[in-house]
Amino acid sequence: MYRELKPEDHQRIAGLRGEPVPDVLLLVGMFAVHEGAERFAAYLEETKYNTRFPGYLAKHRGLNIALSAAFGGPMAAMQAHTWCGAGVPIVVQLGWFGALQRGMKLGDVIVPRHAERQDGVSDWYLPKGILADSTPELDDAICGQLEARNIPVGRHAIYSTPALLAESREVIADWSRHGYQGVDMETAATFAVAKSLGAKRAAALIRLDDLVAEEHSIAEPMARDARSFLRERECEVLYAAIDAVAASMER
Repeated sequence: MYRELKPEDHQRIAGLRGEPVPDVLLLVGMFAVHEGAERFAAYLEETKYNTRFPGYLAKHRGLNIALSAAFGGPMAAMQAHTWCGAGVPIVVQLGWFGALQRGMKLGDVIVPRHAERQDGVSDWYLPKGILADSTPELDDAICGQLEARNIPVGRHAIYSTPALLAESREVIADWSRHGYQGVDMETAATFAVAKSLGAKRAAALIRLDDLVAEEHSIAEPMARDARSFLRERECEVLYAAIDAVAASMER
């Protein structure tokens, strides 16, 4: 039933009332979804809260933007499916990851080529064995914008899990041995949904104040200066993603 909804159905669900279909969905993965969406929306222009569907509609650099936040694969899939189903052609996953490789610093960014599909949602959108991967040209554009801002970028795969607090030392060591650069909860679902619906997709994720491979966890309080630095970095990454999308649409 819901899988067969038409674009106009998704537009009604998304609360588009005469507004143009957005050029891009910026989907922020984080636990505090309301606070996070509000904070990221403040970086944009002509922002208004979407009373019909959780998130914001905004503009920046001439783009019409939908911005939402999600925690975990199911929320990310709901947002991505609704907006892509409504006709949004590009999705960029933003937010945070836990570092799995030593030597990564606070605020480093991953633009992952793909996300390991252990999220519990992507199997509903892609057959087994098919990668939940990014669109290479969008990846390249985002990396170029980040490098121009002197922001360190990694491009290795990440691991998307459905259960952050179930991560044990054993599984973290296994993920690290297999070369995953980080772990998150949303990217595999976002990539899988966008891919199945024909949308371009990429992610630009920031290393939060946890390095799980070295047992530095979210249970430890974050210093005020670190928090301030991350706020600045998330704004830089957001603008880099928007500039990359705008440049790709101009070509």
